[in-house]
Amino acid sequence: LMFFNCALWTIWGVCLPMPPAVPGNLLGLVASSFYLLFCWSHVLRGAAAPTWNRLTALATAVAVLLNFSMTGYAMASTQAAENVGRLAMLICICMFAAPLSTLGQVLKEKSSELLPPAQCTMQFCNCLLWTVVGVNQKSMPILVCNALGLVLGAVQLGLMAVFPSGKSEQLEAKKHDAKMSDFK
Repeated sequence: LMFFNCALWTIWGVCLPMPPAVPGNLLGLVASSFYLLFCWSHVLRGAAAPTWNRLTALATAVAVLLNFSMTGYAMASTQAAENVGRLAMLICICMFAAPLSTLGQVLKEKSSELLPPAQCTMQFCNCLLWTVVGVNQKSMPILVCNALGLVLGAVQLGLMAVFPSGKSEQLEAKKHDAKMSDFK
């Protein structure tokens, strides 16, 4: 998602134009491109990576092709560039909400062990700054997704405060039960 997200924001920033959106997203696009190249090179050399499969390869190829087509589309008109910005906003919201997919497990186990603290903190800080940019630039795509990302980041940080990472009660109970069954 990071590659697709940064590419769409870069395209939008260049074609609209919205200069504040370009530098950070261009850096993210370069970094995520290196990440994908690094991961795929390891997979292609035979590294065990069960989640990097044919479906992942298809998703990567589709993201690259969509980025090329979105570039051509956004260059056609300001309205087309605004549409790319709306798509970037939706992808960005999906990316910000991804760590919440573990919400049920965090609440069930009363442990935030599955939430990535650095990512959640950076999301909160990043969205706070981009929300300010969205307000200053009067840009709804920047404002909407980053304000929502700010709230989602705050929820994730709140969960980490309420349910600190560490040994979850349920994990400890499972280990205890496994030990007890060894004695039978």
